[in-house]
Amino acid sequence: MSKFRFRLETYLRLKIAARDQCRAELAEVLQAEQQLKEHLAGIEADILGQHTYIRELTQAGALNVDLITASQREVVFLKSLQIEKQQLMIKLRPHIQQRQRALIDADHEVRTLEKLKEQKHEQHLQWEAAMEAKQMDEIAMSGFLRKGE
Repeated sequence: MSKFRFRLETYLRLKIAARDQCRAELAEVLQAEQQLKEHLAGIEADILGQHTYIRELTQAGALNVDLITASQREVVFLKSLQIEKQQLMIKLRPHIQQRQRALIDADHEVRTLEKLKEQKHEQHLQWEAAMEAKQMDEIAMSGFLRKGE
């Protein structure tokens, strides 16, 4: 019996490597998105903290205008930082979608090649079974002919 050898094995390995690269690139961009989300959540918490601080200062009785003004400036800075990070998130979305599509395409190519490999392997097994049956028939026929002599 001959060993099965898929003619496109090297090509399949290249496609698997390309798929793995697509997966790594997607993971990288998703990690960047997660970090942005975490940073945004931190900014929102800081804004809330500043609002609480301003409220406490105004309710304290003796108004400290310098502290309130500084805190309001901090809120303005944080809101501008928040807008900047939100714009980065918007810019990041198409990159995520592009990498997701690339991964889907690469995975589809790999699955197609793997199916082809399975089909070729099955054909090889059927061919081997047919050859083995043919050999058995020849052996049986030669034994039958010898008995007839």
